[in-house]
Amino acid sequence: MGLFGNLFGNKNTTDSEKELVEGDLFYCELKGEYHVYKLLRHDKTHETFHVLCYEPLPKEPDASAIEKLKIMMYHAPIASNGFQGSKFLASSKVSKDDLQGYFYYLKQVNFKEYCRETGQNTDEVISKANSHYKKAYYLTDEKKYDEAIANYTIAYELFPMFFEAVDNRAFCKMDTGRWEDAIEDFKLSLQINSPSILAEFSIGECYLKMRKLEQAKLQFEKALQIDPDHKLSKDFLAKTISLMNS
Repeated sequence: MGLFGNLFGNKNTTDSEKELVEGDLFYCELKGEYHVYKLLRHDKTHETFHVLCYEPLPKEPDASAIEKLKIMMYHAPIASNGFQGSKFLASSKVSKDDLQGYFYYLKQVNFKEYCRETGQNTDEVISKANSHYKKAYYLTDEKKYDEAIANYTIAYELFPMFFEAVDNRAFCKMDTGRWEDAIEDFKLSLQINSPSILAEFSIGECYLKMRKLEQAKLQFEKALQIDPDHKLSKDFLAKTISLMNS
């Protein structure tokens, strides 16, 4: 019996042994609502369905409901055994528009697979990202911060693991007094590359510039947890405590 032989014993199909394939739409009932999904990719290695999620319906759908479906989420990875009691609805070609959420997900978690899926050469994409990074670096030296930020952004968007581009974009924002924006960039960098004493310390420096002394103190302490001998963190922590006590 196929993988979904039991799951789809009551499905709307004449093939009682049908196993879901890419492009199949199926649904399940949850708390009185009917949730419809489209299978975009089946990762058999990790037993995961990558699905497109539609807004729930108030009644059990049939084929006539397909054209009225509204997308709620462009991508969700769900264990393939997580759809107990689901029913097959219909089959439809997987379009590039359907895959936009899946591509974004892949770009963050498996860059090589993302390039393969989108027909790009990994080395060429990374090389292009590096070119924008170098251009931004020179623009920063020329104090053309907005242009530098734009190029660091392109570098990161091309290659989402490029935390150095995010850090340098944050430094440009610090150079122009955009402290809160810089903090958000350093937090993004930490999502890619953690622990990072550079990012933790720099967040503290931004808080200090904004005179948010308690937050600054906590950040410098975080930095010192990474490297207890980091001189700048020690100096800035002492300065922050002095300001708090003044």
